[in-house]
Amino acid sequence: MADTQTLQGTGSTTDQRGRTDVADRVAERIATHAAAEVPGSVRTGGSSSSGGGSSTADQARKAVGGAVDSVLGRSLPNVDCTRAGDRVRVHVHVAAVWPTPAAELATAVRDHVRGQLNRLGGYTVDACDVTVDRYVLPEHDTGRRVL
Repeated sequence: MADTQTLQGTGSTTDQRGRTDVADRVAERIATHAAAEVPGSVRTGGSSSSGGGSSTADQARKAVGGAVDSVLGRSLPNVDCTRAGDRVRVHVHVAAVWPTPAAELATAVRDHVRGQLNRLGGYTVDACDVTVDRYVLPEHDTGRRVL
């Protein structure tokens, strides 16, 4: 009985909820993945996937180019996060599939990144800036034009 009284007298309760502290890197990964999910946004660099109809030479060129981009930090989407507690400021750099309008893509990426950071990480997003760094041609585009 004395043990029970000692435990009750400590003031600790068993119904307190814990708090999950998500690391800064996790917030960046959530934002990067969210930016890549938006239609019109495309992954470039080391994490891009090669198309099924590409030749072996094309696949090798993409792999080498992707590795170089990844080493030099040019793979997109790329995210810079500044976190203070549960508040974050995010700057997202994306690549767009031609001819996606940059303003519409930026708005869609901003909204999706804010939503995912809030839903998955519990963050309040104070600012989310989006830069469309480059355009890429769609995979099915052969580059040939009729003049």
